[in-house]
Amino acid sequence: MLVQSGIHGLIAIVTTNGERERGRWTVLVSGEPLGEELVRWDGDDLDAGRSRVMARLRERVPGLLD
Repeated sequence: MLVQSGIHGLIAIVTTNGERERGRWTVLVSGEPLGEELVRWDGDDLDAGRSRVMARLRERVPGLLD
């Protein structure tokens, strides 16, 4: 599965790999506000991963998601 979304100059990609026992989900976020960096999360609880990615984005680019 691959989901892409663009908002605030960011691209988010969510993938799942059912063959892995742990870390089934991967979330990658990149884009102009992050420069050359990206935010990546791997895990089993997608809701927790979304929260962690959002927190990292708020840390790196204050005011971006307000």
